[in-house]
Amino acid sequence: MKTAVRLLFVCTVIYSVSGISSEPQHDSTLDKMEALRDEFTLPSLSVAISLNNEIAFAQAIGFSDVNTSRPATIKTQYSVGSLAKPMTGLALVKLADLKKIDLTSPVSDYVDALEYADSFSVLELAAHISGIPHNTPERAIAEFEEVKDHERPKDAFYVFDSHPLLTSPGSEYLYSSNGYILLSAVIENAAQQRYVDFLNKSLWQTFDMNSTEHDTSFAGKDNEATYYQDYQDSQHYTESVKKRDRSFLFGGGGFISTPTDLVNMARATFDEEYLSKEAQRLLSTPVKLRSGKVNDDNYSLGWRVGKLQLDESDENLFTVLHHGGVTDKASTAYLLVIPQCKAAIAFATNYVPDQFWKMRGRMAKILIGYLNESKCLE
Repeated sequence: MKTAVRLLFVCTVIYSVSGISSEPQHDSTLDKMEALRDEFTLPSLSVAISLNNEIAFAQAIGFSDVNTSRPATIKTQYSVGSLAKPMTGLALVKLADLKKIDLTSPVSDYVDALEYADSFSVLELAAHISGIPHNTPERAIAEFEEVKDHERPKDAFYVFDSHPLLTSPGSEYLYSSNGYILLSAVIENAAQQRYVDFLNKSLWQTFDMNSTEHDTSFAGKDNEATYYQDYQDSQHYTESVKKRDRSFLFGGGGFISTPTDLVNMARATFDEEYLSKEAQRLLSTPVKLRSGKVNDDNYSLGWRVGKLQLDESDENLFTVLHHGGVTDKASTAYLLVIPQCKAAIAFATNYVPDQFWKMRGRMAKILIGYLNESKCLE
């Protein structure tokens, strides 16, 4: 059985947490971060861990801008890609708790601009089983050619609304960021306020996500990282395209944030004052197809659901909520939450290395090192 861990105050980014023992863990975490940065040739790496509703660890290494040697800090913002989807999922179940939305109702009850909006439910849309296509040529045009700030989700429907559904609704899992643009509009109409405003008021402000912003041309002026698309053996990085718009993706991938904000957000998944038990259950329950089969990705509402063993000698399996985010040729991020342990870890970096997904498993191992299984079972 793992022992509890004590954290020391180091600079301003390592915190002590009630219920954690006195053995220092941050040195090991920093060593692992350095090893990851070397292995994956990362310009920078930012990691945060939350335990018992408090930040237990937050540190950044490397450079947010390589050319100017500007160091990354815990305030450095990164494009977090599809980690917008867990934010959207939380907003959705919050609205369900407030009785402002019925997840089983057809999407047409909230957005009637699409002829197929009556053929699938809000729940099916959120679980990527609506059939809306993910890769459409209009997305590349919106991102790189006709760059502009998008203020409302409905203003971005043009990236998918001319394309038919790829499958019969409810019959197959097909991941779709375009579907989450539509879901953002559903949330906006149900909340009766702009989608980003609702997220800001209901989630970001509630959980101290002060560095999270809609990724418009006005965002990240002081703290956003410079992104890199390539790395040569000479340790030279090639910068990513700067004239780029991600705002059109809204809940599908349109935000910048920090790992600290992300693990703060993780508290929403188990905070009983924020979400009802039923809402928490929805987040941790993969949605079924109409056939009765669980979807292929174990996807719930904005989250992938998995199981994690904290100790190889024990048979206990803990439910985990997790999601990654990739902004192509720019950045990658990841968030893992163990609600029963009230624990979470997140990372972000300003580069997408080969086999970047391997970093996610490393994060799980780091978080396990901070946990006392017996406390998780209390």
